Amino acid sequence: MMLRRIELTLALVLAFLFTYAAAVSQQQNELAGGLLRLHVVANSDSPHDQQIKLQVRDAVLEFCQPILEGARDRAEVQERLEGQMQALANHAQQTLWDAGEDRSVTVRLAEEYYPTRDYPSFSLPAGNYLGLRVTIGEGVGHNWWCVVFPPLCKEAAAGETTQTPEEELKPQYSFRFKTAEVIGMLRHQFFSNPK
Repeated sequence: MMLRRIELTLALVLAFLFTYAAAVSQQQNELAGGLLRLHVVANSDSPHDQQIKLQVRDAVLEFCQPILEGARDRAEVQERLEGQMQALANHAQQTLWDAGEDRSVTVRLAEEYYPTRDYPSFSLPAGNYLGLRVTIGEGVGHNWWCVVFPPLCKEAAAGETTQTPEEELKPQYSFRFKTAEVIGMLRHQFFSNPK
């Protein structure tokens, strides 16, 4: 009889955990469905390449700002950007050339896994997000991440800019879901297709 109660209790606890995990995962998916991330990957970890990464980041943000201004949702953002990808790649490449670099740069929109990321006034849980990925040269250096839509990159770039930052954006967002972080990491580890 006691064994039966333990089994029933364990079954109820597991059912609750699976239900809770599914609900939290759904929340993370809904959050991800409203965002467009930016992922800039440096050529290497040398101080020079890291500085170039920030210059390219600034150029990409500057290019995207007027294109995305007034966008209502991520679908509209994606549609606007898809028509400008070659021009964006050209702009990023010109930024490299202007800096005296002969490396190539690639730009693409892709769904990819992002780890948990903390910013000065908000955090985003780990999970799959649509991202604007900019890769410089070999693309083996440290990354720079932020959110292009809604436009939260100015705050994320504060203190790391290559220029004097304009008026900083002060969003009232708090996207921190610890359970979603754990679920996102586990889902990525166990269910992602190997590349």
